[in-house]
Amino acid sequence: MLGGLLSTVHRTVLPPTFRFKLECDDLNKNPLVSLIREHCPSISGARTAKQTRWLPSGHLQTLYTSASNAMQVEDVDFKRKVFLAPDGGTISMDIAPISMSKPSESDTTPTVIILHGLSGGSSETYVMNAVVQLTKSREEGGEGVRCVVVNFRGCAKTMLTSAQLYSACKVTDLESALLLLSHMFPRSPMLGLGYSLGGAVLARYMGISGKDTPFIGAITVGAPYSLDKTNTTLESSYLTLAYAHVLGVSLRGLLQQHVDTLVLSPALWEPIELILRTKMDPDESKPVAKPTFTSPQYCTLRYVDHTMTRLIGGYPTPYGEFPFTSAMDYYKRSSPVVTLANVSRPLLALSADDDPIVPWSTLDDLMDCIKTNPNVVLAHTQSGGHLGWFAGPLAQRWIKHPIAEFVHALVDAYGAKPEESVSTGLGSGGPQVSPWKTRSIDKRSVQVEVLAKAHLPSVSGVRTDNEQDVAWLRTQILPHIPLVHPKDSPVRTHEIPTGRMLSLTLYCDALRPEVGFIELPEDVHASGNGYFVHAQQLVQSLPARSNT
Repeated sequence: MLGGLLSTVHRTVLPPTFRFKLECDDLNKNPLVSLIREHCPSISGARTAKQTRWLPSGHLQTLYTSASNAMQVEDVDFKRKVFLAPDGGTISMDIAPISMSKPSESDTTPTVIILHGLSGGSSETYVMNAVVQLTKSREEGGEGVRCVVVNFRGCAKTMLTSAQLYSACKVTDLESALLLLSHMFPRSPMLGLGYSLGGAVLARYMGISGKDTPFIGAITVGAPYSLDKTNTTLESSYLTLAYAHVLGVSLRGLLQQHVDTLVLSPALWEPIELILRTKMDPDESKPVAKPTFTSPQYCTLRYVDHTMTRLIGGYPTPYGEFPFTSAMDYYKRSSPVVTLANVSRPLLALSADDDPIVPWSTLDDLMDCIKTNPNVVLAHTQSGGHLGWFAGPLAQRWIKHPIAEFVHALVDAYGAKPEESVSTGLGSGGPQVSPWKTRSIDKRSVQVEVLAKAHLPSVSGVRTDNEQDVAWLRTQILPHIPLVHPKDSPVRTHEIPTGRMLSLTLYCDALRPEVGFIELPEDVHASGNGYFVHAQQLVQSLPARSNT
């Protein structure tokens, strides 16, 4: 402990320099490393920055990441696009700049698809920081690209309309978003950027998809590559256990926010009771479910994952791998290192050794993987915390520069000649679809019901946003996954009226029907669809009506 205190004092007096060290199969022959050394000075070590003096440790850098969400809100405006997945789930995407949000079959502007961290969204400051840098024109010192934040289910003011959440294992929502985006912008070179949990999802997807992806490359920031080791480290000391509780409480809060939808599935009544400690089963003779002695410590991340995520964090067979037998089983089988050997496009992992949530000690499996796959490179700094890297006296985020440089390098190297596209008139008013999916796209008509949120019975009896529209899929597409609807609520006390019925088109992968999308018309404002939204509104509340 004394050694740690002395180290912190030393870092305060003489703040360390953020300088990345590269790890790969062969530093002298790896073509991706050559690209980095030639075009990415902030990653190669040629350009550095001084860590903020008053944030001298990984813990303080991490804590300030949370504090900055309230203090450093960037000036970012998004256009929100919402679609339904084949299981009825609602997924929102926030597109910036707004001027680049309209579908175009000829636009060759690169697109960066961003995945946020656990229970976050497009309003997270680390997301907005990158969006501002990436969307500025090159003349203004930016990259001039389009950014699309794909929000996880239930996050960023997005209504939950299925008994499905998200997890490190589930990549189908990302695939569905990519399918829609490739229809909206078929000639746009695409890149992935994932933070923390979003980085784990992105890295896992890159391994699963191999060459069958529209991405020309991807970046992960502070991503856990071995989830089992990351969780074990989180529970290894009183200090890190505090992070496990913070993450668990955050995920618990998300469940609380969407309990009115989750309770539509009777199979979830007991897990909800175990997490929220509130009775859900309408059978009054049954007591509230309680944890067993063998359960993980209450409200840690592993407790919530063991109780809920392992059950509904993804699709069941034959569409996915859920449920898992335990949280640790979920962690081991969902870890990105399981799929990294198949990564076939450039994948850059950015990490800080003193990250208290994903420390250097948990990356040994990643190190083993990159020794055999030249497409994966790890760049790590000695300090920076979890998603921190605050530099200078004003604590400015420095990590945006390495990210932007790598995006610039990939676009110049691999995105100069967009793939030829074939006209198929799919979605978004008819833009073409890229060859990535032309071989296997099916379409069918489906029924969607639009109801005011007031018609979803409230477990708590309290509702503040009754005017919001909610879109419920009424056509069964995936036979093994039941649809949910407000009429199924155990607390329903009145008849649910029939809402506005729409006949819409589902586009899906013919071989994998769980990957697909149903575009909502812009006059259906479910979860803010069609809104121009400032980032701060995603922290507070969506506007009362569209300003399109």
